[in-house]
Amino acid sequence: NIRRNEQMKHINKKLAALFLVLVVAVGATACGSTIGDMDIAKGESAVYIQEDGKVSYGVAEKFDKDYYDESKLEDTINKEVADYNDGKKASVKNAITVDTFKVKSDVATLVLEFATTYDFSTYIKEYNKVESNEFFMGKIADNSDCKIKGDFTSPDKKKDATTKEIKAMEDANILIIKGKYKVQLDEDVKYISSNCSVDDDGIVTTDDSDENLSYIVY
Repeated sequence: NIRRNEQMKHINKKLAALFLVLVVAVGATACGSTIGDMDIAKGESAVYIQEDGKVSYGVAEKFDKDYYDESKLEDTINKEVADYNDGKKASVKNAITVDTFKVKSDVATLVLEFATTYDFSTYIKEYNKVESNEFFMGKIADNSDCKIKGDFTSPDKKKDATTKEIKAMEDANILIIKGKYKVQLDEDVKYISSNCSVDDDGIVTTDDSDENLSYIVY
């Protein structure tokens, strides 16, 4: 019906094919799971970039309607992961694994593990339908689609950098992402864009705007 179709459009960018058949709506209270050192609560997404190149990606969403089907959701998730792993774009065997899937206290939590940053990037763009100009993970020299612009500062706010200076750091890695995420990196964060924040544990929170890109240089 019309109401469910509108809900589907609302959540599509965040969970893409994973929750499409269930039309999950976004919430914003406690009760979730953990990725790295980050707790993810209902309505939150998180990315953990490990030193060996592996990536953990998690989402937690409200799951409180009678017509939601936990088994159907789990089957959909497993099928999507299997489709990617069996496809030509997977970099290694079992490039994606399901680390956690659970439904508890009306919250569905999913954590996926990616063998490489390449597989995470490919999944985000092709399965989550993220446009190439809205997401990039890799060396700054390899970025061609995402604009880099704005003001940058070190996590301790002791050093600033201009857009030109960031672009010149061609051997550095950068995460460019749209939307609100918690991000943890095993490597040192060199700079974040001014619309990001970082807590005492080094966890970066990106801009919650659907219009602005956030940048993390590492």
